[in-house]
Amino acid sequence: CVFEMPLLEAQASVDTACISTAPVFAGTAAGRDGAAKSHDSGWWAFMEHNRERTPGRGSSWADSAAWAAFLAGIAACGLIPVSQGWCLFNASVIALVFLSIWLPDHGDTVLPFCSIIILPIVVFKSVAMGGWWSYSILLYVFGVIPFFDYLVGVDVGNQTRAVQRELHSAFRFELLTLLVAPGILVCLGYGAWLANFGGLSYLELGGLCIGMGIITGVIGIVVGHELCHKASRLERAFGRLLLCAACYGHFYVEHTLGHHKDVATDRDPATSRYGESFYEFLPRVVKGEFLSACRIEAARLQRKGLPWWHSEIPAYFLVSAAMALGFAAATGPLAVPFFLAQSAVAVLLFESVNYLEHYGLERRELQPGQFEPVQPQHSWDSPARVTNHVLFKLERHADHHAHAGKRYQTLQAYDSSPQLPAGYATMILLAFFPPLWRAVMHPRLLAHRRQQVGQTFRHGPTPEPAAVFEVKEKEPSPKADTQPSCRHRAAGA
Repeated sequence: CVFEMPLLEAQASVDTACISTAPVFAGTAAGRDGAAKSHDSGWWAFMEHNRERTPGRGSSWADSAAWAAFLAGIAACGLIPVSQGWCLFNASVIALVFLSIWLPDHGDTVLPFCSIIILPIVVFKSVAMGGWWSYSILLYVFGVIPFFDYLVGVDVGNQTRAVQRELHSAFRFELLTLLVAPGILVCLGYGAWLANFGGLSYLELGGLCIGMGIITGVIGIVVGHELCHKASRLERAFGRLLLCAACYGHFYVEHTLGHHKDVATDRDPATSRYGESFYEFLPRVVKGEFLSACRIEAARLQRKGLPWWHSEIPAYFLVSAAMALGFAAATGPLAVPFFLAQSAVAVLLFESVNYLEHYGLERRELQPGQFEPVQPQHSWDSPARVTNHVLFKLERHADHHAHAGKRYQTLQAYDSSPQLPAGYATMILLAFFPPLWRAVMHPRLLAHRRQQVGQTFRHGPTPEPAAVFEVKEKEPSPKADTQPSCRHRAAGA
């Protein structure tokens, strides 16, 4: 069935929860409601958080005050003069992130997600430093953040259904995502001004484009993705605006009614296959998502009897063009190549995330063209605390796919979802080096496939039944989810 885009519902049915804007609050494991995620020996993590205390209960004003002090310290770092304190700036930022190990996060404060301010501060301070230092953001994203993902560790806490319902309606979480849109526009405007009047060399312009692309890709597209799944017209409008800021507005069409419906099947261009390198995946997904969006829009227009010029896809590219030309009119002609270059970096970064989220995972084909419902085992999860704060819990991806209408603050960690060993920053770096990626991921993927008893995989090896019993003898099987799929449960808000 092809649904209207997006699927707006007051209450999700058993067949629509995977693509509906209505939230479904499900349990994550058998037993106690809100039980913590079971320990995984494959995590690259120094410590665990929230195992003994259910997130969303008992967080004090002192906790919020501690995070406010942390954010104030990060903002103060931005005031350090670059010419006099470049080393002091970096040392202060890293020290504050180190201190965040002891900052509590029980799920009911929005302030940990405000740590995204680190990215624009580092980007623009690095460009102000000039020279090769303009690329310092790469050291943060692929060096500092992976290190602290390991040191700070994982958040294994889950919320009870009652707490999920309570937090879902908390406006403070929605407000933060709405504020991201004007924030991204301000960053783009400032970047365009620097490109024209900052006196930057070509080397420094490259650093500016890469840094702005990381801001747009890590913050803009991720939050745009979050907002596009919501029922509110304002949220969806802001979500599409954020996607257009990276020339990727058609992602709104394809993702909500293409990827979420076809994930972990050969129909989905955004599901990477066993043995497929990132460099093979990238051109396939960029082309495939665009063509899929065009097919979805063509079906919608045909169903409504509308002519081709009612398609939303050209409108999104026109919005992107209007942004580029608007910045050029306000700041100068270099704004156009700046806007296009940062968009390319943002798309590259975001599609590298798509690459790792479903790598090698497949849904059973029950009969030709019909697949089993989307379940937690069809998405890779990571409970890394630092990158989940920066990425608005995108790494709790299994719950997002099973219940698309939930807000980021209520996403849970499932026992049955396969686990990435580290956060997205670390895994993206591995994906850029295919031999390292295969060495790390293939043993984990094959171990996961051995648990899918009786399934024949379309890409890569299918473990023999004997391997299943061998795994069962050596390792305890994960607890079954009480409500793992879109179809086999009682749905409701």
